[in-house]
Amino acid sequence: MTFIRYTLITLILLLCIVYGSYVYFEWGSAKEFQKDVDWLFWACVKILQDWGKWTGLGYNLLNIIIFIILQPLLILIFFVLWRIEVSKRKRRDGF
Repeated sequence: MTFIRYTLITLILLLCIVYGSYVYFEWGSAKEFQKDVDWLFWACVKILQDWGKWTGLGYNLLNIIIFIILQPLLILIFFVLWRIEVSKRKRRDGF
């Protein structure tokens, strides 16, 4: 029963966030939304280019380090930490 309650609360919060974004950013159409996504993408590209120049690694190598090495590594680390906490909780609660 609590799973259903948490799922409904999560869905309601998600709908509120989506609607709030729709109203705040004035996304009346997919074209407006695409314009904001394109702006965000190119802003991130510019940041990576600047970091690449600053570190001397370049845009491509920095992109590989962040998205091919660091991101999967962080996902794996957090998954392992989550599984450790779940096993600790099971042992503590006697499951």
